[in-house]
Amino acid sequence: MPVFNMIRPASRYAVLVLILFAIGACAGLPGSAPTRFYILKTAEDIKPGEATINLPEAMTIGIGPVQIPGYADRPQIVTFDSGAEINVSDFDHWAEPLSDAIKRVVSSNVAFLIGEEKVFAYPADFRPNKGSVQVALDIIDITETGTGVARLSVRWHLKELYDNTVLARHAKTYEMPATTGDYNSYANALSTLLGQLSRDIANSLDGLNLSS
Repeated sequence: MPVFNMIRPASRYAVLVLILFAIGACAGLPGSAPTRFYILKTAEDIKPGEATINLPEAMTIGIGPVQIPGYADRPQIVTFDSGAEINVSDFDHWAEPLSDAIKRVVSSNVAFLIGEEKVFAYPADFRPNKGSVQVALDIIDITETGTGVARLSVRWHLKELYDNTVLARHAKTYEMPATTGDYNSYANALSTLLGQLSRDIANSLDGLNLSS
């Protein structure tokens, strides 16, 4: 005889109530919520060859590596709150590592601006030549501030790869509105800010003189 049938009716009812309560509690756990994934996109308003800058004919541009803050180096999207507190969203994730996404988008944007044949992702699987210049990015802050503002604070330097000579250093903070708590709005705002950064990177290459 099944054990359940051996339980007195009143006790059996209590057991059923507890089982149903447990099932309902499990169904309401946060883990049941679907995880949403977001990407950074290339700038839609950048046109091929848009930038009118003066580059040596043999110059090629390597984009990378991209360093990001430790707090942002995770799949979950991180935003700021009041004071020193951050929000880490368990169910809103980047679809790829954030540093890879930034390199992909900036490389594509800069390639559109100055010519596809001049731009490659760095490190590369070939030996750069004497005309190769590295654009290394150090992201200082990348977040939504909790006050409806997407912020991208970045430093970048230009370096001759062949002889490891730093040619120039730059820094800038970019901001634009983003709806607080709306991660799609935040991802779109960051994509726009990366477009602005890409234009500034292209302009920083204008008239660059190689030492060799």
